[in-house]
Amino acid sequence: MSLKQQEEVTFYQRLAKLLISKEFAEFRKFITELNEYKLIYNPYKVPRRFEILSQLLINCIKNVAEGYQSSSLGEFIEILRFFNEFNLIERDLNESDFDKIRNIKKDQLLLFNLEDLFGKITNSFIFYIYNDIPNLLYDILYNSFKDLQFYYFPSPDDFVNYVKFVFFNQYSIYGLIVKYLGPVKQFINEFNKYYSIIQKKIDFNPKKFPNEKSTFIEFDVIYKDGNFYENYGEERNLYVIKKHLVSSKNILKNQEKILAKEIYKFFSVSMVLLGGVGPQGMGFTYSTPKGELIEICSDMKENEAIIIKYKQFLKEQFLKRLEKELTKLNIGIKDEIINYLLSALNPRELINYLKRDKVVSEIKKHISELELFESGDEYGELVENISKSVSMILRPIKMIDQFKARMNLVNESKLKSEDIAKLTSLKKKSHYDILKERFFFQYIIDWFYDLYLYKKNNL
Repeated sequence: MSLKQQEEVTFYQRLAKLLISKEFAEFRKFITELNEYKLIYNPYKVPRRFEILSQLLINCIKNVAEGYQSSSLGEFIEILRFFNEFNLIERDLNESDFDKIRNIKKDQLLLFNLEDLFGKITNSFIFYIYNDIPNLLYDILYNSFKDLQFYYFPSPDDFVNYVKFVFFNQYSIYGLIVKYLGPVKQFINEFNKYYSIIQKKIDFNPKKFPNEKSTFIEFDVIYKDGNFYENYGEERNLYVIKKHLVSSKNILKNQEKILAKEIYKFFSVSMVLLGGVGPQGMGFTYSTPKGELIEICSDMKENEAIIIKYKQFLKEQFLKRLEKELTKLNIGIKDEIINYLLSALNPRELINYLKRDKVVSEIKKHISELELFESGDEYGELVENISKSVSMILRPIKMIDQFKARMNLVNESKLKSEDIAKLTSLKKKSHYDILKERFFFQYIIDWFYDLYLYKKNNL
C-alpha cells in the first residue's frame, strides 16, 4: 500500500469515527480540509457507514421507547438529514429496488415532505427510508429490547397496534405536546353548523347582533379520545370537549384547501381556549394533508412558552419609540440616555420584553454614572418613569391577541393561513417543524406496520 493510499484509509477511518461519536460539526470541518490531503470526497469509501447509521437510529428509537422522545425524535431527523447531505446513504440499486422507488414516487405528498425535511433527495435515500428503517424497527421489536416492550405489552400485536394507532396521537417533543383531535372534516362540519346559526340570528335581528358579523367566533367541539389501545388493546370510549376560537373568514376562505388531501400544507384552523392539553388549557390547531386536526400546545407553565413571534424591535426601532416616550415625560436627560443605549446595545440584537430588565439595568447604570441627583427620591422617580416607558414599548402580547393579529393579516391577504405554523414556536422549533416531522414518521410507522403484518402472516 502506497503512502497516499494509507493516508486515504486513515482519512476515511477518521470520518467513520466522527460519525460514530456524532461529531457532525467536526466531520463537516474535516471535509472542507480535503484539499490539504489532495483527496476527493467519496462517501462509498467511509467504512461501515450503513452500520453506523443503523446504530445511531436504533439508539434514537430506544430512547423514544424509554420515554425520551422529546429529544430523540428530533435527533432521528437530524441524523438522517446529515447523512443525506453528505451522500452517506448512497448505494448501488438493482431493478427490483427501482421498482419499489418508482412506486413510492407516485406519492407526491411524501416527496414534498422529504424535500421539505431533508432538502435534495436521491433514489438511495428514498429506498433507505422505505426499506431499511422499517426493518430496523422490526429487528428492534424482536431483538434489542424485546423484554422492555413486552413488560408493558403482553404480545407483539399489542405493541405494534400501540405504535401504529396511538403513539402519534399524543406525544411530547421540544417542550410541546402534540395531540390528534379527530378528522378535520368533523371540525369544519361543526363550524358550518354554528356559523349558519349565527347568520340566521343576524338576519333575524341585525340591530340586536351588530357585532356577530365580526371575524372571530367561539364554539365547542366534542372529540373522541384517541388513545384506543391504552389497556392492552381494550378500546376506550372517552370524549373531550374543547372550546375553539376561529376566524370565520379564514375558515370560509380556506375551507376547500383545508379539507383537500392532495395539498402538502398545514393550515391554521383555530386557537383552543379551553380544554387544551397543556397546563394553560390553550393550544393551536392545524389541518394536515391526511385530513387530521392536530393540536399543539406547551407542556410548560410559563406564559412565554407558546409564542407567535414576540413583539420585537431592532435597536434603532426601539430607540425611536423610547425617545418618543421620554419626550412625553419631559425627561431632560433624554438625549444622554438614547446616545448611551446606541453604544450599549448590540445593533443586530432583537429587543423584546424578555430583554426589558437588561435595558432598564443599562439605563440605571448610566444615570448613576452621571451623578446628577442630590436626593434618592428624585433618582427613584426618574428610574420608575423610564422603566414604565420601556415596559410600555416591550409589553408582551397575550396569546389570544397574537392569534387574532395573525388571522387579521390572513384576512387582509398579507399572510397565508398555512404560514401561521411557521411563525408559532417554542425556542428554535416551530409548530411547522413538528407537523412536518410527524407527517414523515407516520409514513415510517405505516411501512413498519405493513412489514410486521407481512412477516406475521408469511413466516
